Amino acid sequence: MHPQESRLNPLIQSLTNTLLKPRSIPLIPRWISPQHYSFNLSECFGHSSFILVALSYYSDDFLQLRLMAVLGSTSMLVFTYFHPHGRILWLPLKWNLLFIAINSYRIGKVLLDRWKAEKMDPGLKKFREDHLYVMDGVDFLKLVKIAKEEVFEEGDVVLLQGFPNPHIRVVLEGELEVRRDGTLTYILEEGNFISEAGLHAGLMLTGTIESCASIVVGKNYDIDHRKEYRNKVEGRGDIPMKNKVRLLCWDRTELIHLLESDKSLRNSLKAALSWDIVRKLKLQRHMLTQNRVQNPAAWTRKREDQGISRYASILQNMLRHPDEVKNMSEVLTKYRIIHHIEDGDHERALAKCGWTEEEFRKGEKESTCEEDEFDDITEEEFLNNRWRKVKRFSSKLVRSMTN
Repeated sequence: MHPQESRLNPLIQSLTNTLLKPRSIPLIPRWISPQHYSFNLSECFGHSSFILVALSYYSDDFLQLRLMAVLGSTSMLVFTYFHPHGRILWLPLKWNLLFIAINSYRIGKVLLDRWKAEKMDPGLKKFREDHLYVMDGVDFLKLVKIAKEEVFEEGDVVLLQGFPNPHIRVVLEGELEVRRDGTLTYILEEGNFISEAGLHAGLMLTGTIESCASIVVGKNYDIDHRKEYRNKVEGRGDIPMKNKVRLLCWDRTELIHLLESDKSLRNSLKAALSWDIVRKLKLQRHMLTQNRVQNPAAWTRKREDQGISRYASILQNMLRHPDEVKNMSEVLTKYRIIHHIEDGDHERALAKCGWTEEEFRKGEKESTCEEDEFDDITEEEFLNNRWRKVKRFSSKLVRSMTN
């Protein structure tokens, strides 16, 4: 016999004697019934295993559930090894060892993810606490891992109206101006998302979305003089601070694939986007009170036009994959209800994409001679035409910013 086995055998025998020793509890007084109820500690481990499993069904916390599962499997491990019948039940023992290993791995992964979330950049942690508090720190870390940070200075153009945009962004710092045909329609501040394109309603669109407006870094607007006061505190006198914008940027397709694989992250991001829409609506009201809108009637028309154009961009993305239109029809209806897209607006948006309502219902585009002619245009001719449009629109945008 191996020396180590000779040392373990007395210990195992001692445990066996202790756990299988019959014990009794006089539940009923002897003067009523002389019967005794006996038990042993091994049976207690067996009962506690099932009790822990039952309690885990009531737990909503992932980590708590896994801990209970490990404790329950460990208790069952003791019961199957020191079985009251005097023989080891190897089949359930081996299965419980596997369950303990799996749940221990999951517990370790959760604790590691929480530790990494705590070690995240302090600036990003504060940003989440201030603006994305509906999102768990671990979920936010998943988003940060696949994002890149962008920095823009005053006068830079982030997006151009009418051009494909493959990204979703959120403002970390600074202020952006959103301009439709050169007219300021609304502003974006810290915590606002850019180009989410119906993600809050559940539209999981991949690829590019045509931008319905240009987004530029305008001059610093400081109506309450908070930044001017900060300048004086930091010893910079009355030097005006230039508007510097930091963004967190995601590739739309990569982000959508991550959300499709993680339901918890998808739900928390949708909640954050819903709050973001409310904040944007409040910011539009503040624009009126701060006199940043010169002509409210024209401003309202531009906003409505921008909303229809945004909806048309969403349809344009969906119509690239006609087979998926029917699958997303319910979510698209939800988006229309949230943003008050009437039937007439829907038809106009389809017309802008070159589709009819009947073609949209069928999910199939009827080919025309004009489309066949368009297919004959060379890539060089197409790029030349687009470049001329860029130069015309850029000059118009610069004139509107300098006025």
